[in-house]
Amino acid sequence: MAIKQTTDVHFTVAIHALKNPNGTPAVGIATKGADATTKASIYADLYSLSADFDETTGVYSQAEAMFDADNFKGPVEVITYPNVDSKTPANVQTTGTTTGATVTATTTPGIVVGLTEHLFDGFKYLVLDGATEAETEAVSDFLYDNQRIMLVTQPKSVTDLQTLSTHVKGIQTKKNSLGNTAAIVETASDRFVAAQAAAYAAANLPVDFQHIGNQSQFEPDADLSTDDYDTIAAANGTVVVNKSGDYMLLNGLALAGNYVDQFVHTQLVIDTFQTALQKYLNRHNFPIFNDTTIKEMAQTIEACGQQLQQQGVLASAVEITSVPRSNVSSSDVAARKYNGFGFNVQIADDIDTINAKIDLTL
Repeated sequence: MAIKQTTDVHFTVAIHALKNPNGTPAVGIATKGADATTKASIYADLYSLSADFDETTGVYSQAEAMFDADNFKGPVEVITYPNVDSKTPANVQTTGTTTGATVTATTTPGIVVGLTEHLFDGFKYLVLDGATEAETEAVSDFLYDNQRIMLVTQPKSVTDLQTLSTHVKGIQTKKNSLGNTAAIVETASDRFVAAQAAAYAAANLPVDFQHIGNQSQFEPDADLSTDDYDTIAAANGTVVVNKSGDYMLLNGLALAGNYVDQFVHTQLVIDTFQTALQKYLNRHNFPIFNDTTIKEMAQTIEACGQQLQQQGVLASAVEITSVPRSNVSSSDVAARKYNGFGFNVQIADDIDTINAKIDLTL
């Protein structure tokens, strides 16, 4: 029996107020717009989404697959990103040479510009509509650097998977960071397995990504062979396969080699703590900077840990440390900042594979 390996990840948790008055979206879809502006809308159902994206669009098709996933009730956030890259004159760098100077401007891909404003909207899975290889790589790098949001892509071929996998494995190597790009190979243009898998995973947290199966879009790809399956697995990609009559994903790996659920559940823990602490601050208009307030916030973190442990996300109770008021610097007190909490948590592992000896007597 093989147990998933634990990974040590260290985060600095900052409090971010929710930006969406209409609720927290379960999953996001990024699509390129017709101009240089960014727009984001949240849709509670397929009918409301169809007013902006009709049945001929990729956004509609992916959303349709999402709303057909077991237990998925939305909402879906669609982020329309700029159709041009952004150049930042403020970051221009000048390098002197013997013949003059070289001026370098910072260029940010439009897809990154669009998603920058929506990192903390609340969705934990993102799929792409019609993104190019360069755009996919750019947003993968951006989300990895921020350790936010699991990107679930759908390469159209094994070759496309290998190209993306090579890029991701070359970038996502930082110590104490988890890979956050998954790839489900699907050659059929009318199946949206990645979107449906993301929706199912979002609606059924906590979930092992590779245990998602038997959804309406899940069907073994007739154009892929068992040799292709081996190649896909070697690239840390996945694909729908027949597992003893169940149509399920081949594995639950991110392209960097860690498990999808490890990244998502880590983000779930952080977001749960953030939201609880933000609500605490919201309930107290003027929380006094003293040991009583610090104790109350520590108890809030502890209660969140107990909830997550009951859900099966955490393997054990949260171990919390806090700095007493007397040891907080005068400058932090004057700025009304408290950076004294520390806590250790272990994301719960589950069984990946089972090797069993079975003796039968006839």
